[in-house]
Amino acid sequence: MAPPLMTEVIYLNDRRYPGPTYHPASEDIAGLPTQEELDAYPRMFTWGELKQTIVDGRLENLMRNKEMQARYNSWTKGIKERFGSTEKYLTQSRLPFPRSSDPHTEPTYDPDALDGGPSSPKARSRPPLPDSSNSPKIDARHAQQSRQSGPRPGTDYLSYDAEEGFDESKYAVLNNDWPYNIPPGVRHFCVWSRVPIAHPSLVDDDPGAWAKIEEEGLGGFTGILPISTPARPSIDPSCLPSIPTQASALSGIDTSSSSHKGSDALGHQGPSSMRHPLGWGAVTLSEFGEQDWYAVDLKFGGPELQKWANRQYEAKGGQEVGKMVKALWDERGWECLWFVNPPRLQSVPGLSHFHVFARRKTPEEIDAGERIWGKSEA
Repeated sequence: MAPPLMTEVIYLNDRRYPGPTYHPASEDIAGLPTQEELDAYPRMFTWGELKQTIVDGRLENLMRNKEMQARYNSWTKGIKERFGSTEKYLTQSRLPFPRSSDPHTEPTYDPDALDGGPSSPKARSRPPLPDSSNSPKIDARHAQQSRQSGPRPGTDYLSYDAEEGFDESKYAVLNNDWPYNIPPGVRHFCVWSRVPIAHPSLVDDDPGAWAKIEEEGLGGFTGILPISTPARPSIDPSCLPSIPTQASALSGIDTSSSSHKGSDALGHQGPSSMRHPLGWGAVTLSEFGEQDWYAVDLKFGGPELQKWANRQYEAKGGQEVGKMVKALWDERGWECLWFVNPPRLQSVPGLSHFHVFARRKTPEEIDAGERIWGKSEA
């Protein structure tokens, strides 16, 4: 029996808040990498680095391992020979939408906006992006009509209504058969749509904001726990030496230097033999309740963890995709990074879709999420 192409991420058999149903590739599609193969590749990016890439709008920096990219290039060549194009492969063999006599599909970006808008590809020569706050608005009467009527008449765009739920006749979640390089425990999905995703009315027809979307795409985070550092114990832990440690045992510290007399390497007063390499003492930690452990870990985590803790992000215009991601990957069980590639980066421009990096949370994170957002009623 062949190994699964994508395995489920579960910690300590904690199955709260499972991810959405997704559609794996059929067994007759050969050459796809297995999860075991993907896990064996070295990691190129940390979770925090992926967040920074999305915030910066530098989606071109997301990539596969180079050997995996070479395999993908060879595989797509065979797919095109067999089906005629990647789009035909997806519509005929991969996507679960019912086939019909009308093979019409929609691109990710509203083609009318790209072809005839104020920032169309013909007019775009990649100058510095305009500051949307200082950009003149489109004709005031047109803008007012846009805000009143929403999307242009006769068009249908990606949206999510919590009462109606996920419309499987319009949208489908697929695992990315050729995922980008992502940290262990993260899975790469694509949500495919039968309607366009990006259109100027998402940003009230602001030409500067729309030009930024055309150039950088869209992106955002979901499932970020709004947790700050914990309240201090009854005694200020920053003044407590934790475990006596011989100064000579501390690598890289010159104990003979006058700069260390009267204070330790962290600036705390006291004998130079008292150091704080392990943080707060066990007695101090006992003053915290179970609900505090994740916050305490955040306090003592590395610079990257502390930098991104409690940091929310959603690009202007990303509200509809953000709502859909939150609905598909419950924020109590998942932290997700999502993005919509700009037109210049799309390998399948004729089929509307966006990407999701889904990180399964640990049981401790899920507990913290339930205290913030409540438990599931299911």
